[in-house]
Amino acid sequence: MKHLTILLTAALSLVGMSACGHSSEEQNMSIQERTEQRFRQNPNPKEAYRIRIKINDAPGPLKLMSDMDVGYLADNCEYLITSEIIGAKAHPEKSLRFPIHKISESEYETVVYRDAMLDEDYFGDGVCRWRIAGFGTGFKATGKPEETRFSFGDMVDELIERKTMTSYYWKRDYPYTKKDDGSIYEDSVHFAIRSPELLNPEEFKNLFSITATIEEVK
Repeated sequence: MKHLTILLTAALSLVGMSACGHSSEEQNMSIQERTEQRFRQNPNPKEAYRIRIKINDAPGPLKLMSDMDVGYLADNCEYLITSEIIGAKAHPEKSLRFPIHKISESEYETVVYRDAMLDEDYFGDGVCRWRIAGFGTGFKATGKPEETRFSFGDMVDELIERKTMTSYYWKRDYPYTKKDDGSIYEDSVHFAIRSPELLNPEEFKNLFSITATIEEVK
């Protein structure tokens, strides 16, 4: 009986430790979630930009899989996401989603705001100044889970500076990315080839592209 009591005590102790760890994890998440709830969108954004997306020479139809996700970062501020003892910190971040509208079989457009987040003193240490970061969306042949997702995105400020960007993708990965034995990779994501100039002419023929252009909306 004594041995059984010791074993039960040890087991309960482990369960208690596990529960404490889980509780701490939940608490850390809640700290971050509660902090993120403070971050406010600008009620009167003025810096609007229209992004147009055009699919070029794809081997078949492509279906838009999501609206435009745009990230915002206030890297002049930071806050604790754990206890004072551990001291892990994070910069305020926020992701917003802007609707994308189809304007033809191969063209889409959306309007995003550079000043969508509100600059404000969220922590009593000075004004957190938000900047726009990356944007992104994706396409599949028909939307089936096993199809290749062609990921498209970049940094918004870089696109504003360059006015246009083009990303390249292998046609052979449409609609599926296949292994050497012919089987299909599950949940395959094809990220853009950014240096197609390094390919030879024959390889270049096996690419299709997606182009984005941007203009300020007055």
